[in-house]
Amino acid sequence: MKFMVEQLGKAGERAGQMELVVGQPSATPFPLLLTKGGCVPHLTRETMVHLNIDKHPVLVPFQHHARQTKVMEKWGAGLASFLGMADHPLVLTVQDPGEVTRSGYHNNNSVSVWSNNNRELITPTRFMESVKNIKPALFLALCDGDTEPGCSNKRVSKSVSKTIDFLDTCLELKNSTPSLSETGMIGAVEGGLDMKARTKSAKEVVAREVDGFLLDGFHCNGPDSEQLQFSSIKTVLAETISLLPADKPRFYFGAASPSLVFQLLRVGVDMFDSSYPSMVTERDSALVFPNVWKSDSTRHSLSPEVTDCSPPPEGSLEISLACTTNRLSFTPLVPSCTCHTCRNFTRAYIHHLVMVKEMLGRVLLQLHNLHHYNTFFTSLQLAIKQDQVEEYQELVLGITGKDITEP
Repeated sequence: MKFMVEQLGKAGERAGQMELVVGQPSATPFPLLLTKGGCVPHLTRETMVHLNIDKHPVLVPFQHHARQTKVMEKWGAGLASFLGMADHPLVLTVQDPGEVTRSGYHNNNSVSVWSNNNRELITPTRFMESVKNIKPALFLALCDGDTEPGCSNKRVSKSVSKTIDFLDTCLELKNSTPSLSETGMIGAVEGGLDMKARTKSAKEVVAREVDGFLLDGFHCNGPDSEQLQFSSIKTVLAETISLLPADKPRFYFGAASPSLVFQLLRVGVDMFDSSYPSMVTERDSALVFPNVWKSDSTRHSLSPEVTDCSPPPEGSLEISLACTTNRLSFTPLVPSCTCHTCRNFTRAYIHHLVMVKEMLGRVLLQLHNLHHYNTFFTSLQLAIKQDQVEEYQELVLGITGKDITEP
């Protein structure tokens, strides 16, 4: 794996390039395409074509494939090929950022993962055996991020010590496996909100041969991560990142709304995932905030199309397609959007699909929300390079960096 920072914004934002597979660079920051059970939620291989994101890296949670080690061994070509995503670089994480990670189930020598309500105890040895057969381009070393807010100091200490031990075992097994010699590895930095524990974790992980860092243990994934109050983690997160080398990528997994993305960028985070737009889809809603940035864009001189997709009243970034106001609305979700959904379907039609609980409704919403979120990050890359992130934030949220309030 290769990573290079190309531009540093005035508030600390980083724009760069990441190459998970030789010859396939991706501009950062960007969200990894989150999968669940082998596919993007609500989408099939055929409908994914409408996203127009060939070779976009995908994030695969190990918890959904923990029982497939023997299948992958017999397949022999890796999980990406098995899923029909051979062109997409595969990044393997442990837990699903889109699902709540059940607290209190880890053991001293293993981590619990859940698949279809079945609990699996995963040791570093079992995990690395699966990694060898899954053949990812990049993987997160086994870690214990069960440090929900309010947990005890003992739990925080265990999280840090176990994660370091797991990392050492994963590194040893990786270095002794020839087929993983070119595979990158991410180390998790744990410690909850305890700065002393975070410092220990960060220094230990930095001392190992890892290719990137996951800022883990600030939430327990799932919908609650969307409500994370950045002010509660800002100081610890910023001090932790200051201990990490600048030439390696920093990952943050969990639902990241545009407001949270702007704040995480300012402390130096590079990589995200697409659990946020998927959660918006799950509540039958569509993202509608302004997501296109041009160097001459200003909050007060927008084209009519961009004005149409401004946030609804009260600063919401989305609209509910279950709302009856859409019943006779024969316009696209976002008039200026170029996604498959907005080019071919109206709000009224999608409202009908939602009300009769037709699965096509969420298929169309997912196509739009993922496209909208990816376009948002493409614009972020441009805004960072032009050193106009604050202006872009004002366009998206209607507020400057100093005015962001918690949800």
